[in-house]
Amino acid sequence: MTEDDDLEALDRHALALTIWLTAAVAAAALYHFGAASGGSPFIIAAFLVVAGAFAGHVTVNVVLGRGFSAGELALGLVLYGGALITFGIATLASPGFAARAFVPTSLGFVGLFATFMFYMVVKSGARLTFESFDVIRRFGPRVEPNDGKGRQ
Repeated sequence: MTEDDDLEALDRHALALTIWLTAAVAAAALYHFGAASGGSPFIIAAFLVVAGAFAGHVTVNVVLGRGFSAGELALGLVLYGGALITFGIATLASPGFAARAFVPTSLGFVGLFATFMFYMVVKSGARLTFESFDVIRRFGPRVEPNDGKGRQ
């Protein structure tokens, strides 16, 4: 990599990090208030802020001609999975939380998943999106084409 490529990658990371950090603070505050006494509109607003941050990150990627790195995808998956596990534990452990926040939080998680799937279908098309999740086919034996002399 040249120095210009390194600087461009650093700029991209700085932009994405700025978007995500500001959105995380706003979403955490909205969710906390919504789960405590604010109600469903604030919880839904928190998820909309996260979806907006994702749209901002996608915009940065498009403008700079890049895609999501493997690390970014892994981090997103771990954070989403961790949030789902935390939500499940909070729902089971706190009946008050389940009564106040189960439905809007569930809708928020479904909405985030739908947002990501919409992005994948728009970016890659329905067929490539399905193939990216069809990992079972990749684990089968690889048969090389026969060259006509009995060798593969």
